[in-house]
Amino acid sequence: MAFTLSNLLFSAVVSSQAATNSAIGMIGSFLAAAALIVVPAASFLIWVSQKDALQRGR
Repeated sequence: MAFTLSNLLFSAVVSSQAATNSAIGMIGSFLAAAALIVVPAASFLIWVSQKDALQRGR
């Protein structure tokens, strides 16, 4: 029984279209995460750093 189940799982053919759609979705999620989280956080940290540098210079 276990052998038959493993044969079924390993012999399942995944279409190239499904793999392509999955890869495109993954890349899209990385880009969305960068746009929604990384870019605003980096911008805020750079702004705070510059503001602090100006205050220390006075």
